[in-house]
Amino acid sequence: MKMFGKKKKLEKQLAELALQKQQQEQAQRWNELQMQEQLRIQEEEHRRKEQQWEMERQERSRLEYEQRELARQQQKARDREEIQRREREARRRERLKQTTPEALRGLRDLIRTRYQLDMEIWSLKGARGPDRPVVLEKMERADSVLMEIYTMVETWEENEKIWTAEEWRLAQRVREQVMRDGKRLWENNPPWNEA
Repeated sequence: MKMFGKKKKLEKQLAELALQKQQQEQAQRWNELQMQEQLRIQEEEHRRKEQQWEMERQERSRLEYEQRELARQQQKARDREEIQRREREARRRERLKQTTPEALRGLRDLIRTRYQLDMEIWSLKGARGPDRPVVLEKMERADSVLMEIYTMVETWEENEKIWTAEEWRLAQRVREQVMRDGKRLWENNPPWNEA
């Protein structure tokens, strides 16, 4: 009987050992599965971060390219505008250099226009805030007319084909009068600043 009890005891111990071994194997498999899952999650997270970084890099590259392209287009537009402005200015100067009787009549008309604008501006010197844009527009036009007068007179050249000696003396007197100080530039100097 004692043998039978020992055998049972041994079987029980073997069963416990087998159970422990099975539990250890399960625990080990579980740990391995957990580690594999963590590695998979880490790899996925790493891949996701790389994709996000790549997308951000591509977006930055696209934005930088668009900014460079926009700056290039703006510079091209500025250059084109500058060339057009210079061409307009050259044409205007050439036109003003031609001191024909029509050009002199044009100068006379410009002087009259400037005088008329000055008189209108002075008559509106008490204008209140809501009416000032009208006066400001007249001031801007008056300054523009004065600059055109100055430009026209400055470009006159002594030329025997255009001027006789008497006409040139008269043109010089006109130039002196036009260029004399005392003409008001209205920009930043409105009439309502007067006491």
